[in-house]
Amino acid sequence: MNGKPMTCLGGIKRERVVTIANQAGFSFVELIAVMVLVGIMAAGAGLGISNIITGFMVSRDSAAIAGKAQLAMLRLSREFRVISSVTAATSTSITFVATHEGGINKTYTVTKAGDTITLNDGTTNDTLVDKVSALTYTYYDTFNGTAETSWASSRRMIQITIGMNGPDNTPLSFTTRVTPRNL
Repeated sequence: MNGKPMTCLGGIKRERVVTIANQAGFSFVELIAVMVLVGIMAAGAGLGISNIITGFMVSRDSAAIAGKAQLAMLRLSREFRVISSVTAATSTSITFVATHEGGINKTYTVTKAGDTITLNDGTTNDTLVDKVSALTYTYYDTFNGTAETSWASSRRMIQITIGMNGPDNTPLSFTTRVTPRNL
């Protein structure tokens, strides 16, 4: 019983048979259980990594959209600062005369056509930004004044609001106010 060869009657030596239960190692059931647990942990880790990647993609796309909107806002702000007169203005379109360096006057129209905001100077139609869901102009006599949707000679401030669709069609809104210096 101690693992040494045993002698039987008649002097024939027989070795003791050692069963698998006495050996060190893993059983087949234990191996399967470990594989199942490792699979569950890998699936959980995969979901976590998937969420991290999705978050990165949404962040990257939102930054690109914000950059496009900011460029359009900067161009509109620059043009609106040199407005010398407004010819026609509604909540969705504005036509104005801008006085540039050297006293050069140019007439511009800024409007939304389809999903694109364009700046038209009478000869060229420049695209400022695309994938736009809304463009709204609001006009003010003073900073804290009442918001108006049409232009009057007393108006001194223009608020521009651009609506765009972000990742997963999340609505994004970008707003700025401009005070034309020549009015």
